[in-house]
Amino acid sequence: MPEEPITFEFIRRVQRDEQGEPKLSKMPEDFYQKAKEYLYQKRKLAEKHTDRNISLEVKNVEMLLEDIYNRRETKITNHAIITARTGIPPQNLIGEEKEFFDTVENIFQKQRDRVLSLLFKKTKEKEKEQFDTITFNEDIEEFVGLDMKKYGPFKKGDTGRLPKENAELFIEKNIAKKG
Repeated sequence: MPEEPITFEFIRRVQRDEQGEPKLSKMPEDFYQKAKEYLYQKRKLAEKHTDRNISLEVKNVEMLLEDIYNRRETKITNHAIITARTGIPPQNLIGEEKEFFDTVENIFQKQRDRVLSLLFKKTKEKEKEQFDTITFNEDIEEFVGLDMKKYGPFKKGDTGRLPKENAELFIEKNIAKKG
């Protein structure tokens, strides 16, 4: 399927998807770069013409792009907290967002470990021993682990940190592999 060109309508559709979905919506890996090029072309066009509609479109595109970024930034930050707690990484991050996510998640994880280790040093060490990280060989729907917490859903290739017994069962059934 050919890649859809960046247009005002496409940017608006991405913004609506982001607005209507609690998780990060899927978008092209090079979305920000292509949107930057599109905006550059529109600005050049607005400079050459005195057409107020073009200037208005530029302003609207800028507002849409900022809204998309703000919504994704919030979702990434929220998911960094979830990942620090569960080890479950987010889906649909694109290039420019991965480094941001890793940095934020690392900060949350360090803070969480620091404070909880003060409170529950022995318990936290024991808990870490009771979890394994696995990579899924197939799609898995959301399920309740032996610790009564929800996990998933997971797509093929996703990694997750699960209770050791659940992880071993998935590995035994060849649904996942260690690591």
